[in-house]
Amino acid sequence: MKIAAISDMHGNIVALDAVLRDIETQSVDTVICLGDIAYKGPAPSECIRKIRELHIPCVYGNTDLYLLEAAGHTCNGSSSTSQPAAAHPYLTWHTDRMDQADLTYLLHLPMEYRIESDGQSFLFVHGTPKDCNAAIRPGDTMEHLAKHIDEVQADWIIMGHIHTPFLFRSHQKAFVNTGAVGFSLDGDWRASYTILDTADGSLSFRKVEYDIDKIVSIAKETKFCFSPEWYGDALKKGWWEPIPYERRTAIDRFP
Repeated sequence: MKIAAISDMHGNIVALDAVLRDIETQSVDTVICLGDIAYKGPAPSECIRKIRELHIPCVYGNTDLYLLEAAGHTCNGSSSTSQPAAAHPYLTWHTDRMDQADLTYLLHLPMEYRIESDGQSFLFVHGTPKDCNAAIRPGDTMEHLAKHIDEVQADWIIMGHIHTPFLFRSHQKAFVNTGAVGFSLDGDWRASYTILDTADGSLSFRKVEYDIDKIVSIAKETKFCFSPEWYGDALKKGWWEPIPYERRTAIDRFP
């Protein structure tokens, strides 16, 4: 089985469309989405609708839960999802542009998705198998890994969340990060996803070019809550500077 794993669209419909077009050329059997579909991009509803209408299996990400919280929903099984109060106007900018079908879709996403193929087990999650807000990285201590995978049964763990692709092996498991479709944080502006071939256990990282100016134009048309100019510059750099919400008044639309 050939599996395409995508993650972290973050409301960037232009990047998502480009990745889906690339996937169509790769003869994959299925596509799995690892969450963070809508928040921090100017086309939140469009991205959710695309994943939903294509019937792509998807798990929730931490920002999907932030949006649900902002819309007044409580999600069972979520962990450490609360955003600071200063984030609320940014979240409601997105939820104001989502319809009830979007929210219902996010509300019913599972925490994990599993596939058994060719004698191996594959676990798809957003952050870690136990926390969508946490992360596993190459170089993590054995203790850190054990904390997040203790009693987790899987040969492969495929993740998103930190927007940086990698592959390493530890604890008799393969750990994979797909990178991000909608907002790279590895210094490479292109959209990232992975293809896993279960027949031979091979993995390929795909990088896809897309029209950044087009998504910035959408940000301007929709009066995006984050400064479109800053957003476009960050997309081109492949890095989103982690400025606290309380200090964003110089670049964003909310005081």
